[in-house]
Order: sequence, then C-alpha cells, then structure tokens
Amino acid sequence: MTQARFYQAIAALAMTTALGACTVYKEVPVDTTTRDSAQYNDDAAINGRVQAAVFGVPGVHANTLKIDTYRGVVQMTGVADSQDAALNAVNAARTVEGVKEVKYNINVN
Repeated sequence: MTQARFYQAIAALAMTTALGACTVYKEVPVDTTTRDSAQYNDDAAINGRVQAAVFGVPGVHANTLKIDTYRGVVQMTGVADSQDAALNAVNAARTVEGVKEVKYNINVN
C-alpha cells in the first residue's frame, strides 16, 4: 500500500510540474511605477479628446475600437472599415494635445 501511495505522489508531482510548464509568460511593462492622481486625470482627459477625434473619422466605430491612454501614450486596438479609415484614426489621435505617442493594432474589415 505504501508503494502505491508513493507512485501516486510521484505521478501527482509530475502532473503539477507539467501543468506549471504550460503557464503563459506575461510581459511586464518596463515602467512599473504607478500614476499619481494628476497623471491619471491627465490621461483620462487625453483619452476623452482622442476618442472624440478618432470616433469622428468615417469608417471607425466606438463599438469596434478600444482606446487606452497611459502617461500620454495612446494604445488603439480593434477594427476599422478600411485601411484609409485606420490611418486617419491614427493620424487624428496624433494631433490631440498631450499625446506623446500612438501605438495601434487596427485590423481592417
């Protein structure tokens, strides 16, 4: 009976190790400092202005494009109706006051 439990423990350890090897590596941002309330408010204001500018572009829709801002860097992810619409959305975001950089991953329908 003890030998059977020993083999069960070894099998459990092997399965735990195998499952641990399957975990996904998540990249941590280089700048791990937190924003103070003033920076958070600035980012929220920039994000609102970017949304107003981008969602005014024909072919870009609020329900298919996500816009986030962190420390003045705008990240746009989603779908646009055409390549021109995607480029116009990126250019519209770049013209907003306070935007330091625009990163994007916009697919075309």
